[in-house]
Amino acid sequence: MSRAVRSFVWSLFLAMSVAGTGAGCAHLIENRAIMAFSENLKAQDLEGLKVVTSDDFNKRALRTATALEDLKILRIPDGKTSIVDVEQVSDDKKRVSVQVGEDKKEVFYELTRDESGKWVIDDIYLKQKKKGIEAYKSVTEQMDLLLTVREFLDAWAHGDREQVLSITSPKLRAALEDVPPSFLAQLTRQVTKGKSSSGKFRPMASMDEKIAVVKLPRQTGQTVITLELRKGKWQVADVGIDCKDEEEKLPSVLNIAHAVNRCVAFLTAYHSEDKKKLAELCDTDFFEGSLSFADLKQAKLPEPQLPEHELQVRLRGNRADFTLRSESEFVQVDMQRAPDTSSDALPEFVVSDVTIYEIASKQEMRLSAMFTSHGMLEVFVNALSRRKLEEIKHCSTRDFSSRVWDKMTEATVPSMPLEGFDSTDVEIVSASFQGALTKMDVLQGGVPFTYLLRDERGKFLIDDIQWQVSGVPASVKSTLEILIPIQDFAAGITLGRDPGQQQQALDMIQANSSNDFNRMVWNQSRFVPNSGMSADTFLQSPVRSIAIDDKEVVVNFGDQRYGAKVLMRREFDRFIVDDVILIAGPEETQRLALRQSLRTQLASGKVQAPQAIVQASLSTTSDGQVEQAVHQVPAKPEKLYPTAANPPRELDHGKPKKPKKPNEPEDLEEQGASDEPDPFADILQTEP
Repeated sequence: MSRAVRSFVWSLFLAMSVAGTGAGCAHLIENRAIMAFSENLKAQDLEGLKVVTSDDFNKRALRTATALEDLKILRIPDGKTSIVDVEQVSDDKKRVSVQVGEDKKEVFYELTRDESGKWVIDDIYLKQKKKGIEAYKSVTEQMDLLLTVREFLDAWAHGDREQVLSITSPKLRAALEDVPPSFLAQLTRQVTKGKSSSGKFRPMASMDEKIAVVKLPRQTGQTVITLELRKGKWQVADVGIDCKDEEEKLPSVLNIAHAVNRCVAFLTAYHSEDKKKLAELCDTDFFEGSLSFADLKQAKLPEPQLPEHELQVRLRGNRADFTLRSESEFVQVDMQRAPDTSSDALPEFVVSDVTIYEIASKQEMRLSAMFTSHGMLEVFVNALSRRKLEEIKHCSTRDFSSRVWDKMTEATVPSMPLEGFDSTDVEIVSASFQGALTKMDVLQGGVPFTYLLRDERGKFLIDDIQWQVSGVPASVKSTLEILIPIQDFAAGITLGRDPGQQQQALDMIQANSSNDFNRMVWNQSRFVPNSGMSADTFLQSPVRSIAIDDKEVVVNFGDQRYGAKVLMRREFDRFIVDDVILIAGPEETQRLALRQSLRTQLASGKVQAPQAIVQASLSTTSDGQVEQAVHQVPAKPEKLYPTAANPPRELDHGKPKKPKKPNEPEDLEEQGASDEPDPFADILQTEP
C-alpha cells in the first residue's frame, strides 16, 4: 500500500470515527492527529508513523529500521487520551496538552501542517523527574540521540575507517585520524565487543541542551558514550569503558588517542634524530639527562606506524603506559600527562622513559640508563680518584650520600680504604640493565669492580660499588658505613690532644659511642683522658676483617702484633663504637680494653687532661712545640711504628717521673695508676 493511499485510508477512518461522536466535537483536528500516531505506534507500524508525522520527525526519530524498538525505550504513554488545552502558536503550529490513561499522565504534542495542509505530529514532550526536578524532554531529540548511538556502534563494529570517523565530533575525529590503522581497528573492537548477555539495547541516557551521556551495559561494567549536539546533530565526543577488569577498562578514547599520537610523534622524531622535536615531546629530565647528548643509533625503537608491533595502552591517572609487542621484544614507553593550561585544553603527554625488553636474552634496558650510565660512571670515577666529596655526592644517589659521603669531610676521607679507586683507567667489561638498576662490571687499574647505578629523578646515579676484598662486605657502601663512626671516633681522640678543643673532641667521641660507653666513660669527664689518646693511632691500621650480624659488628684492624679490635652496637639505626681493644702484641698482656681501662682510671680520679698539643706524627713547629690541626688525621701507624720492637707510647707529655729507688713503691698520684700492676704499662706510658 502506497503512502498516499495509506494516508487517505487513515483520514477516512478518523473522519468516520469522529462523525460517530458528533460533528460538533471540540478539537477534532488535534484529536485525529494524536489518535493516528497512537494507533500506528500501538500497531508497531513504522510506515504508518511516517505518514502521520512531519518530515523533521521522520528524519531524526524514524530514520532507521530499529526506530520502533527505541520508541519503546522512551515509554510513550498509551491509553485513553483527553485533550486539556490547545495553543495556537502560529498558522502552521499548535501545541496540544493531553492527559493519557487512568493515571492521566501529562504529555505535550506539537503539531504542524505538512505540504498537503494536513496536521501531523512534529514532536512530543514527555515529563521526566530526576532528583526532584521536573523537565519535559523532546521525543525527537531523545530518538535522535538513541539512533545516533546505534549508528555509532554499527559503524565502529562493521564500518570502514571513514564511517568510524564520520560520526565523531571534530576533536575526536582529529585525534583518531592520526593513530596507526592497526591501533584504530583494535580500539573499535574493544569498544564494541562485550555486549550484555541479553544482547538487548538498553541505554540509560542523561542529556541537557548540548551534552548527553549514554551508558550501555556490558558483560562486565558499562560503555559510557559522551555526545555533543552540533548544528542540530548529535556527534560522539568521547567513549569510555567503566569496569573492574584492567584489561578491558578504557577511561577515555580521546585521551588515549592523544597519548598514542604523542607516542607516534616521539618514535618519528627518534628515528629522524630530530632532537629539537624530542625536546618538545619528552620530559625535561629524560631529554636533558639522556637523549640530548646520546647517539640515538645505539638503541633501535619500533617504526612509528607500528607495522610489526601490537600496541597496548593503559591510562592510570596522569600516566599513560604503552607496550609495543613483537616476536622478539617488548618496548615500554612511559608517558606523563603535562599540567593543563586551561579547562578545555587537550591532554598533553610527554615521554618520561623507554624500556626495551629482549625476549631471547631476557635483558631489560632503559634508554635513560643506557645513555647516562657511561657518562655518570666516568665523572664519578674521576671525582673518587681525587677524593672530591662534593663531586662524588653530585653523582651518587641520596641513599649513598646520606649513609656515606655526607658523613665524611675532606680531612677524614683519606682515612678510608679507597686506594683501589685511585686509578682512572677504567675498562667496561659488561653492562646489564634491570629496569631501575644498571650493573656495570669494570676493570679499574686492573682490579675488578661492579658499579651499581639506580634511577633517581630521571638520572642514573651511583648507588653502590661491589668489590672483592677478603674479610669485608662485598658492598663498599656497607663497608664505609661501618668504618665512618670508627674513624670519627679516632678523629675525636686526635682532636682531644688540643687542650683548647676538649668539648668539641668529646662531642665527636660521644656522637660515635654507644650509650654504655658514654655512660661509663665519656659522660664522666670534661676532657679526653690522656690514657686513651693513642687509641687513634691503633685505629689507623689497615682493615683486616668486618663481621656483621643484626645487632653487633666486630672490626679488626692490623694484625696480632699491632692493631685494634672494635666492637660496635646498633643504636638509632646505625652501628656505633661500644668498645676498642688495643693490640700491641700477640700476648694477652699486650692488649687493652679501652672502655674498662678508662672507667677504672676515672673511678680512681687519676686521669689527666692534656697540658700541651701533641700530635701522633710528632711534627713540630719552628719553636719546638708540637702542632695539631683540627680534624687532622694522624699518620698511618706503620710509618710511626715500623716494627714490633718499636711499640706505640703515650703521647701526652705529663710530669716527668722521679728516679725510683730500689724497692720504693710507685707514686700513684704522679703515675695515675692503681695499686695493681698495669699489664699495659709498657705500651702506654708517659714519656719524659
